[in-house]
Amino acid sequence: MDWYYSDGRQQFGPVNETEFEALRTAGRVNGETLVWRSGMAQWAPFASVGHAVSAVTDAPAASAVADSAIRFCSQCGTPHAADDLLVLGSTVVCASCKDAWVQRLREGVLPGGLAQQHREYGGFWIRVGAAITDGIILWMLEMVITLPISMGIGRAGRQPFAMFGISMILNMGIAVLYESAFVVYKGATPGKLALSLEVIREDGTRPGWGLAVGRYFAKLVSSLTMGVGFIMAGLDDEKRALHDRICNTRVIRKSRGN
Repeated sequence: MDWYYSDGRQQFGPVNETEFEALRTAGRVNGETLVWRSGMAQWAPFASVGHAVSAVTDAPAASAVADSAIRFCSQCGTPHAADDLLVLGSTVVCASCKDAWVQRLREGVLPGGLAQQHREYGGFWIRVGAAITDGIILWMLEMVITLPISMGIGRAGRQPFAMFGISMILNMGIAVLYESAFVVYKGATPGKLALSLEVIREDGTRPGWGLAVGRYFAKLVSSLTMGVGFIMAGLDDEKRALHDRICNTRVIRKSRGN
């Protein structure tokens, strides 16, 4: 009789008794792992059902036919009759999860393997165009904000070195805020948005503040490689620059409907 198990985010299976025992030996299944098999009313930690369920003998062929009609929601992992699930390619979704799933489709965020199949990655030259656009916008912002401050410091009799240091700190602060805020709230900087590009994590979700800020400083690492870190975007299968590899992010083309 086959087993199904879940890591709390994704359901796996079916696996037979031999495969399941190998998973236990390897540590992928432990006492706290949620499991399900025919004869169980619902998912439960393996520690609470393992010995009892293992003692159940395999049902006759009629039971096997019934089991084949059961499928699992790819979002919540609960078992359902196959006819009650929405099928999208190799992905199945239950009625409770359908609305949230469809909304993610509309937003262009496709989780799991289906997302990988439908992604179109932003290549090197289109990202160069986005970077030039962002550079112009950022230069204008820095001039508007830092120039008056620098002039005020100069009138106050500060040394040129101090003025330069303060300007550098202000410019970096503006650049970090510009890059991070747009990535967190809009999915990309204005330059990328203008070219229908978006920054995502591997699972298709937007980066949070920590990752967005970290990605800005990872770009500095790409710069320190004499530009090789950026050129990597033209050579990688998923068009990842060095900073994308460091932060495990991707730059994709948004669908025209979004």
